Amino acid sequence: MVAPAPLSGAGLLLQTLEGPIRHALLDWALESGVFDLCETPQPPDLLGQRMDLPVGPLTLALRALVAAGFMERCDAGFRTAPGILPFVAAASPRNMVETLRMMARTRHAGLDQLGALIAGAGVAPGARLFDAAHWDAHHRSLAAFHRAVAAEATAPCLTGLPEWPRARTLLEIGPGSSALAARLLDCRPDLQITLFDLPPVARRIRAEAADLPVTVLSGDYTQALPEGPFDIIWCSMALYFHDRGLPDLVARLADRLAPGGVLVSFHEDLTDQRCAPPEHVLGRLMPALRQGDVSFAEGEIAEAMAGAGLVQATSQLLSTPFGSLRLDAARKEA
Repeated sequence: MVAPAPLSGAGLLLQTLEGPIRHALLDWALESGVFDLCETPQPPDLLGQRMDLPVGPLTLALRALVAAGFMERCDAGFRTAPGILPFVAAASPRNMVETLRMMARTRHAGLDQLGALIAGAGVAPGARLFDAAHWDAHHRSLAAFHRAVAAEATAPCLTGLPEWPRARTLLEIGPGSSALAARLLDCRPDLQITLFDLPPVARRIRAEAADLPVTVLSGDYTQALPEGPFDIIWCSMALYFHDRGLPDLVARLADRLAPGGVLVSFHEDLTDQRCAPPEHVLGRLMPALRQGDVSFAEGEIAEAMAGAGLVQATSQLLSTPFGSLRLDAARKEA
């Protein structure tokens, strides 16, 4: 089977019209509970009775969900696509419905004022992208995201390091939850893990991780960092909020490494003069217009690591469910 060629011209323009429909359809499906009801195939007439909806319009919506890839058509009726079921089923430990809604609010906020924002109206110069109150309010949705997909995607970035088997201490900067720590401790129960986050988030992580042998410290990395030293320092989508420039922050992190320790970064890597990849450029447009563009450009983090005197650098581009991200690692000389 030949893969379809990428759309261009009129096709590209016309396809864009489907975006709001797909999102509204997904939002309805999540709100109505149809994904749970269709965990096993359901005929539309029976489903209409259970949902108290007219069969005709419901069938149109079910067909559209199939076209969007969220459901499947089978002889017995309609069923939720197996690939998304773990993430939308109400009882699933990997449910990410709250995460999807939080991300939609963040990414879509201000769309009705796009022109005004592009014109510079209402933008606070130099405003921090998010503050402690934001992360406190969104802890549950962020933790759900980590449990659903992020911890699974990021754990191999650490367990695959040459330093992993002999590392004794690990510091995670801005973890947001204890999901990754729990996964790492399954592999290395002897590893001493320190989680460092803003005070309100740290309080939530302490409660969440009460049964885990981890140390949770509160603070702001623009002011001070845990003393260390640490064999591994892990920073995943957390280095945006520096106040004295990225090189200064990376240098202070490098100072907390033990001799032979490794600093590991997992962040986006904007290319093509910051015009790609689309999931980051488009997904971050509204927050960037409202409060400033903090995304990292290709090679920016690796350059800061080299400037901090770290050596034996490695870099690779990884594909994840939440987009293409760059894994950079560099070491402190022993």
